[in-house]
Amino acid sequence: MKNFNLMISTGRDFEDQAEFELWFNLLALGDESPIIFRSGNQGLVLAKTAIDPKVLIQHFREIQQNKDKNYVQFIQKITPIDIVVPSNLDSLKEGVLKLLESHPLGQDSKLKYRITVKKRQSLLQTADIIDAIASIIQNDVSLKDFDWNVQFEVIGDSTGIALIKKTDIFKPISEKRDL
Repeated sequence: MKNFNLMISTGRDFEDQAEFELWFNLLALGDESPIIFRSGNQGLVLAKTAIDPKVLIQHFREIQQNKDKNYVQFIQKITPIDIVVPSNLDSLKEGVLKLLESHPLGQDSKLKYRITVKKRQSLLQTADIIDAIASIIQNDVSLKDFDWNVQFEVIGDSTGIALIKKTDIFKPISEKRDL
């Protein structure tokens, strides 16, 4: 679980179906050998793909908007991951600093951000992560009106970090869910 760039949420006991749904679409986009594996947490699948995660998310959106609202049956959410680091505060800070080097959030002081921490199988404290990261980002914080979300997906001894906008996460819509 040391390297992944996609995090997929699905219903408990539907991991196999979500993996196949993801695998089929990654192949359709040209990744001949995606690596898809279980996270050790029910309902959570991880993947490493050569396809840009945002291209995959756009692919799913276009199909749902233009062809079939019920195209996605088992994937409940796809979160792109920019970098995976060990789950300790120093590595988290180093990972964020590395991402900020070439990211708009690191270049434009007018942009606002928020920090989101999701933890699984970890003793790290959310407040400690937020304090450590907030100390290295000079931009203003806004929990509701933010330009970028600094998202941490802590899974045991590995943490996925993503600098994402609200629209970078895919949550399928379906006629069943619209009721």
